[in-house]
Amino acid sequence: MNAHQASRITPPKPSARRRAAGLSLVELLVSLAIVALLLSATMVAIDASFRAYASAAESASTQTATRMVTHRLLTLVRTSTAHGPLEPSVDATWPVTLTGDTLESRHLTLIDNRGNELRIEYRPANDELWLIKKPFGGGATVTQPLLSGVTAATFHALRRQDSSGVWVLERASVDITVQPDTDATLAIESANTPASRVVASTMPRRLN
Repeated sequence: MNAHQASRITPPKPSARRRAAGLSLVELLVSLAIVALLLSATMVAIDASFRAYASAAESASTQTATRMVTHRLLTLVRTSTAHGPLEPSVDATWPVTLTGDTLESRHLTLIDNRGNELRIEYRPANDELWLIKKPFGGGATVTQPLLSGVTAATFHALRRQDSSGVWVLERASVDITVQPDTDATLAIESANTPASRVVASTMPRRLN
C-alpha cells in the first residue's frame, strides 16, 4: 500500500455502544424522579414510626402515673378507719347518687390511720384530681393536685350496716380516665393518643 492509498482510508466510525455510554437529559430526569419518590416514601415511613413511638411512650407514661395514683388511693382506703360519702346527696356541686347499696360520686372522704381527714376530689372544670388534707388536732389544711388530664373520675362505694346498724364501707371502686398531656415539646408528640382508663377496687381492712 502506497502513501496515496493510505491517505484515502476513512477512519472507522464509533460504534453505537460507545455513543450510548452516557445518560441523556431525559434519562437523568427520570432517575432523579425515581430517587425523589423513594426518599419521600422512606421519610413517610420514618415519620409514621416516630409518631407511633411517641404515642406509645405518652400512653405508657400516662398509664404509669394513673396507676400510681390509683394504687395510693386504694392503699388509703384499705388502711383508713372511716369513709364517706355513705348517704345520698342532692348537693349541686358534689352530688351523690344511690343505687341499691352502692353510692356514686366525684369525691371520696376518709380518715387515715393517723386521724387526718383526707378528701379526694375530681374537679371537671380543671380536669384534675385533688387531695385535701385536714390534719388531726387542727393545723393548716393542705391542698395538692394528684393527677392532671383527668377527663372522668367516679368513686363507687358499696355500703353495709355493721352490728350496731351504722353504715360502713364494704368496698370502694375507682374509675379514672386520663388523657395524655398535649403540651408537648416536639411536634411528633402531639399526635392523637388514646386516653388511659384505670378501674380498681379494694376493701377496708380496719373495719369490722
